[in-house]
Amino acid sequence: METKEVNLLAFGGGVDSTALLAMHLERDKAAKHLGMSRAKLDELFPPFEAAVFSDPGSEWPETYENIEYAKARCAVFGVELVVVRHHLERYFHKETNEALQQKQWKSLPEDEREMYELRNEPYTISEWLLDGGMLPLRPGASHICSMRFKGEVQQQWADERFGDATVCTKHWSLGIEKDEGGRTDRFTANHSENKIKGHEYNYPLQGLEMNREECLDMLDHLGWDYRGDGSPVQKSSCMWCPFCKEWEVDRLIDADGEGLKQALAIEKRFVETDKHAKWHEAGMPLNRGGRCNHGHHRMPYATGWCEHPDCTHVYVIKGLTRDEKKEFPKPYTPGSWKLTPTQWEKGVFSTYYAGIIESPLSEEDKARYTKTPVKDHGPARIISKKYDGKRKSMEEHIQRRKNAIIVAEITKDFCRDDDSD
Repeated sequence: METKEVNLLAFGGGVDSTALLAMHLERDKAAKHLGMSRAKLDELFPPFEAAVFSDPGSEWPETYENIEYAKARCAVFGVELVVVRHHLERYFHKETNEALQQKQWKSLPEDEREMYELRNEPYTISEWLLDGGMLPLRPGASHICSMRFKGEVQQQWADERFGDATVCTKHWSLGIEKDEGGRTDRFTANHSENKIKGHEYNYPLQGLEMNREECLDMLDHLGWDYRGDGSPVQKSSCMWCPFCKEWEVDRLIDADGEGLKQALAIEKRFVETDKHAKWHEAGMPLNRGGRCNHGHHRMPYATGWCEHPDCTHVYVIKGLTRDEKKEFPKPYTPGSWKLTPTQWEKGVFSTYYAGIIESPLSEEDKARYTKTPVKDHGPARIISKKYDGKRKSMEEHIQRRKNAIIVAEITKDFCRDDDSD
């Protein structure tokens, strides 16, 4: 059975996707400004059925202003702009509206459970991080925020609206500029091993050879004025995105608003939770892949370093192929080619949920392992940017910003006095 094809815009409310939305609303005018035919523009940037904004709940106020302006402008042209959100089933107290996840609710006495009702409510990215005692990005880990709170939410809406992969293929246009090829390579949903059935992703700005400046120029040409004062559209991201540049961190601090409160709370909660300490308290259990169970961290992310022997180094067999890893040792247990000191000494290759499987190492086996020190990456922070090789906490960023302002004021006063002489 043939599937239908639907074109959609993944609208983020920032410069790039706003430029695409504005161009769609006034295609003839946009094509003329680009020096191409309308047919050529439609080929490189196919007209879409709807623009879809997935709200993670922590965008900048300017982005939300731009979204409202976009809604009004789309209404004039008869274009649908949909706002969707990540939802989660939680139990809410009937009087206080306190929210509990299912595990917390189940731990209550039966008579107290009756005071709660189950609701499927919007769930923001900051709530998710605070509830789990997590950071949006840890050293060496992957970044999943965008897919969980944007991509997957948009995909779910599209599948409900137009049908799943068996009846419809959704073609999404994303605002990634011509100079951002690396972003398209890293985009999770477009990797062959992570491809989402029924969803394809395209990057019209690359075909149109438009960068950030050209997008801003297009918006100006099309009269996009979301604040009524000529203000340019701002970059879209969570206010405390781990990939913030220095000027964005300063912007977050200077604004001294909800975003800064969230950043401080998320980082504080992460440090207080310290899932590595919890791992030690639980007896350092590992699952069959040699990794920690849910709620634990094998790496001391919160503190940056742990003196316990199982944390200062590991024993590794280097140079093994995938097939060789499966063959050594026998009986095969995943992760057996990379052991903690305790595992290496005792020959404990894997801690299953049901208990410990032991396979003592011979001296010959032990000789194949190399003692490898674990690097001290320093404490994990909400902002992953490094200064002098180290990440700063939000409190340190605030102090850095205060110092910079003081120095700037002193320099200004000095220059003013020098001019008067």
